[in-house]
Amino acid sequence: MRHSIRLLALALFCFLLSGMVLGQETREVNKTVPLTADGKVYIDTYKGSIDISAWDKPEVEIHVKIEPDEWDRYAEEKVRDTEIRIDATSSSVRIKSDYDRVNRHSHSFWGIFNGETGSLPFVHYTIKMPRTARLVVKDYKSKSTIADLHSDVEFNTYKGTAEFTNLEGSLTLETYKGDVRVDFADMKARSRVETYKGEIVVRLPKQKGFELDADIGRRGSFDSDFDLNRDYRSRRNRDYDYRGTVNGGGPMLSLKTEKGTLRLAQR
Repeated sequence: MRHSIRLLALALFCFLLSGMVLGQETREVNKTVPLTADGKVYIDTYKGSIDISAWDKPEVEIHVKIEPDEWDRYAEEKVRDTEIRIDATSSSVRIKSDYDRVNRHSHSFWGIFNGETGSLPFVHYTIKMPRTARLVVKDYKSKSTIADLHSDVEFNTYKGTAEFTNLEGSLTLETYKGDVRVDFADMKARSRVETYKGEIVVRLPKQKGFELDADIGRRGSFDSDFDLNRDYRSRRNRDYDYRGTVNGGGPMLSLKTEKGTLRLAQR
């Protein structure tokens, strides 16, 4: 009985100790840099999350949290070796998740004896930026939210998810199979949305005027809440196009998918 109690106490101690160790594996980076109202923010990342909101200050506030994807013996080293590169001028801010040191170590002493390299850490960004500054994002599989920007946005992700709310200006969006929700308060310039086999919903104000150019692959689908006076034509291999003017016309909205789902909804 006494032996069992000792084993239980030891197991509890190990559990609490592991929890303390795990709690120490995250790392944070905080920085605020100036940026003009018409500047540009670039973000290049791999996985984790991106949370962007807008304000009227001429600066970019950057908060980053780095945490391990999974527990292994090198988790702490991988978090420490993940670098956040921030290069700033008055007109542009470039932010990058840099795993070069992690990868170099993975191909050297970490994997020599047992091949254990594990996964790259998550990088979580929380960013505030001028609402009229432009945004360019290159991502692989992060979960992103972008709100209240009145500027042009370029967003490229392979299989990440994204939600855009209260956007104005234009949007250039490309994804392979990520699910995306786009809510325009107003679309003031030409926008292009393209996915290979993801699901994308674009919401526009009910009375918004625009030109539609939709290119739908033979295994794709398209649906619209708007009354489209469209020039519909089927092409070879059962691909089909929608061309038309909505609510008297306006900026061009180009939609394209090969095997995905596109929906045009009213706000």
